[in-house]
Amino acid sequence: MEPILIAKQISKQFPGVLALDNVDLELFPGEVHALVGENGAGKSTLIKVLGGQHRPTSGTLIMNGRPVHFDNPRQSQSAGISVINQEFNLIPQLTIAENIFLGREPRHATGLIDWKTINEHSASLLRELGMTVSPRMRVEYLSVADRQLVEVAKALSQDFRVMIMDEPTAALNSAEVERLFSIIANLRQRGIAVLYVSHRLSEIFRIADRVTVLRDGRRVDTRLIGDLTEDDVITMMIGRSLADYAVHKGAPSENRVALSVRNLSIPNAARDITFDLYYGEVLGVAGLIGSGRSELMRALFGVLPYAGGEISIDGRAVDISSPIQALREGIFMLPEDRKVEGLFPDLSVLDNIMVKRPRENDRALARLFLARKTERGLYRQLLETLAIRAHSPEQLIATLSGGNQQKALLGRALISRARILLLNEPTRGVDIGTKVEIHELIRRLAQEGCAVMVSSSDVPELVKISDRCLVLSGGSVTGLLQGLQVNEDNILACAVAHTRIGVS
Repeated sequence: MEPILIAKQISKQFPGVLALDNVDLELFPGEVHALVGENGAGKSTLIKVLGGQHRPTSGTLIMNGRPVHFDNPRQSQSAGISVINQEFNLIPQLTIAENIFLGREPRHATGLIDWKTINEHSASLLRELGMTVSPRMRVEYLSVADRQLVEVAKALSQDFRVMIMDEPTAALNSAEVERLFSIIANLRQRGIAVLYVSHRLSEIFRIADRVTVLRDGRRVDTRLIGDLTEDDVITMMIGRSLADYAVHKGAPSENRVALSVRNLSIPNAARDITFDLYYGEVLGVAGLIGSGRSELMRALFGVLPYAGGEISIDGRAVDISSPIQALREGIFMLPEDRKVEGLFPDLSVLDNIMVKRPRENDRALARLFLARKTERGLYRQLLETLAIRAHSPEQLIATLSGGNQQKALLGRALISRARILLLNEPTRGVDIGTKVEIHELIRRLAQEGCAVMVSSSDVPELVKISDRCLVLSGGSVTGLLQGLQVNEDNILACAVAHTRIGVS
C-alpha cells in the first residue's frame, strides 16, 4: 500500500530557532497515526507545514505520489488535507451551515447563494455526526463539544484524504470523546488517513495504529503502537524515564489556616460551601461539569459574585469583590482558559510574566530603567526555575507552545508574592514532561509555605498531588477526602453523588 502523504526531511527555521530538523512522516490510507511530543517538540510547526500555514525551509511534501508546494491553507485543502486546529476556526455570529460552507457557498445560475442546498447538506452532515441541532443555529449558542463537531462537519463537506486533528478531545467529556472516536473509526473505514495529535496517551493507545515521536524538532522514531508501552513513549518523548521523578506528598509544612470558607453560595452554581485551606498543603478540588468547581475558584478570586457566606484569610473576614481585591489580600488565580483569561498575546514573555508584579518605586521616571533591569534578573531566575523554552524575553508569548505559556503564567504567580494560590487546570493541554515539572513546582510551593488549591478535571492528577481533596457535585460539597481516602474510586463516587465522605 502506498502512502497518501509523505513529508520527507522537513526542516523549518525561524529567527534563532530550528523548529523542525529533517523530520520524516508517512500517512497511509485508513490508518490513525498519532503524533506526540513535549510542548515545543515541533508538532504544531509540522501541522502548520502540512496545512499550508508555514512553508518549510527545506524538505519535500508528496501527496498521492506527486510533489506538492503549499503557499497557503487553501492550497493544502485543495490537495485533500483538512486540519482541525485546537483553537476553532469558527465565526460565532454565523450559523452552523454558514460556517461549514464559508467561502465555498454553492450558488444559483443567477449568482445568488443557494441557501436551501447549504442548509440541507449541512443538516445531513450533522445527522451523520449524531447532532440534533438545526443548521440554522448560530455557533455562539453551541457547547464546546458541538463546536468541535462543526469543525469535523466542515472537513466532511470537502473532498479530502487526510484529516489532521490537533488535541481534539481537550475540552470534551467522556461521552463526547466516545462520539468522536466513532467518527474517527468511520473515517478509517472510508480510507481516510488521520493524523491524531494528543497529550493523552491512553487515547493514543486505544485508537492509533502507529505513533511518531518528536523531541526538540527531530523525529525520535515511528513505531507500531502494539510494539510499545506508555512508558516507552514517555521515555522517547522526554529522553528519560518517568520513574526517575516522583511527587512527594506529606503533612502540611504549617498548621495554620490560610483561607476559611463558611456556607459560601454562588448564584446558579453552588451553595453552602464550607472548607479550610492550610498553609503548606495542596487541596485538590474535583467535580464533574456543572458541579460548581470552576465557579468556586472564580468566586474566591472575585471574578464571580457570591450571594452569602463568609471568607476569612488568616482568621480575618474579607470581602473579595474583585480580582484586584483578591490580589491585595494575597490571592492569585491561574485561569482555566489561559488564552482568553490569562495571556496578553501581543505582549512579550517578559511583559506577560511581570504584569502583576508589585511596583512600589516605578512611578519615578528615573527608576524605570532600574526596574526593567530588575525584571530581567527575575526573568532569568524564572527561566531556570520553570524551564521555560523561549529564545528571548522579548519573544511574543503567543509564539510559545501551550506548555511554555502555562509555565509563564505560573511564573506570574511566583512573582506575585501571593501566599494563597488558586490553580485552575494547571496542566491542561501540556505534555507529559511539562506536567511532571508543574506537579513538582506545585509541591515545592506548598513545601515553601504557600496554600495551594488545584481544581482539575484530571482525577489521577488530583490523586497524585493533593494532600486533601474537596469534591463537589451539583453545587454542594459531597466529599472532603484526606490521606488514603484520596483515591480515584472515592473521588468519582463523591463526584456523581453516590456517596458522601468526610462531610455531614
